[in-house]
Amino acid sequence: MLRYLKNNLSKIVIFLVVAIVFIRNIDVEYWKNENQIIIWDVISYYAYLPATFIYHDLTLDFLKNSQLDPEVKFWPRTSPTGKPVIMTSMGLSYLYMPFFLMSHWYARIFGYNANGYSSPYRFGLIVSCLFFLMLGLIYVRKLLKFFFDEFTISIVLIILALGTKLLKRWRLIILALGTNIWYYSTLEPAMPHTYGFALIAIFVYLTYRWHKKPTYSLSLMLGLSAGLISLIRPTNIVVVMIFLFWNIQYFKDVKERFILFFQHPSKISLIIFAAFIVWLPQLLYWKMQTGQYLYYSYGEENKFFWSNPHILKVLFSYRKGWFVYTPVMLLSIIGLFFIWKDYRKMFLPVFLYLIAHIYIISSWWCWWWGGSFGMRAMIDTYGILAVPLALTVNKALKGRFFIKIPVVLVISFFIFLNFFNSRQYKIAHIHWDSMTKEAYWAVFLKHKLPDNYIDLLEEPDYEKARMGIQAAKKVKPE
Repeated sequence: MLRYLKNNLSKIVIFLVVAIVFIRNIDVEYWKNENQIIIWDVISYYAYLPATFIYHDLTLDFLKNSQLDPEVKFWPRTSPTGKPVIMTSMGLSYLYMPFFLMSHWYARIFGYNANGYSSPYRFGLIVSCLFFLMLGLIYVRKLLKFFFDEFTISIVLIILALGTKLLKRWRLIILALGTNIWYYSTLEPAMPHTYGFALIAIFVYLTYRWHKKPTYSLSLMLGLSAGLISLIRPTNIVVVMIFLFWNIQYFKDVKERFILFFQHPSKISLIIFAAFIVWLPQLLYWKMQTGQYLYYSYGEENKFFWSNPHILKVLFSYRKGWFVYTPVMLLSIIGLFFIWKDYRKMFLPVFLYLIAHIYIISSWWCWWWGGSFGMRAMIDTYGILAVPLALTVNKALKGRFFIKIPVVLVISFFIFLNFFNSRQYKIAHIHWDSMTKEAYWAVFLKHKLPDNYIDLLEEPDYEKARMGIQAAKKVKPE
């Protein structure tokens, strides 16, 4: 029994993580609330499914029907041709689809409103998120198995997702959490971040396998995963840098990579073709509704200011700083040094991808990424950052007592702080977009808001930000 536990500890951790997330979702019962799950951006990510399978009309002409169920939600924009067009691309709808179809069958069989938006559909989206969380953790484990022991892998999986639990008054209380994957797997489960985390973890694992031994099956899966990653969030196309630079130690070695690709032209072509097939329905949809095969459906107001990225704010600001609200990921940055030292051929792809990703998300006009817990756009990177994170953990666990104990205490505190902050965000003690240094420290590890809390907040000026001007104003009391 002990031998089995030793050899399969990380599998047990994944099972417990998924079970705890599922129980937590059951506990909060968000699928019963029509104002939860299919809200905000999810309305557009999800819109392709009811439009296709229930209303049989991707042109959205059915929205002209004044008798449409008020529960039905669509947020189309007007294209240059005057036709309505769904704002986001359809990548997430691909991933939602199996769960949507099961929910639709269930709704029809058991007498629920089969309009695409009733409680069975919301529950189906929760299950889809749970599935991809599990898939992401499985592939993180598969990748880390190439380098680390079971115990190190288990610690990393706990840091990424969650830790121990207590039962009190028949309600689940999570005692230790690692990153904001937890929040986006339980309280906003249909948002794209957990799905992006899973797909990038799969892509990195396939990259490792492909560069060991290129095969057609791996090429096909690489192309499909790259297509899905970029179709969910087109800026995530930078993930291909991991594939392009894998096993390259210095830039002067790039020539060897071109030689490798020229040795396998059919496999490289299959990768590109598979990614194109994933994108083909989207291209045809845009052509049908806009007259263009490639269309920026977000419109002119959603700009990127490439010459003025807010990198330090993305990383360190009290409004949404990654290291402020997910401090445990500082360990992954420390781990980049160990990658350079111990796995140098992995350093360049990880480093270049991370820099490119941070540059892109910090160049968006809304660098704080709207109402969200922490820097949600960084969750997508956790599948690859698990490697430097594991290196830091491994070094600490194998270090001397005077190194091991402080590191364990720091990790434990960061995990606890992430949980505490998640709870504060849920009850609005951490504001969704208006936090300041003064507001953060006024509520730090506190259960009650100070009387002057509203006076400490500063709301970002959205209109000026769209013009590239960063400004803030005091939040008005409601």
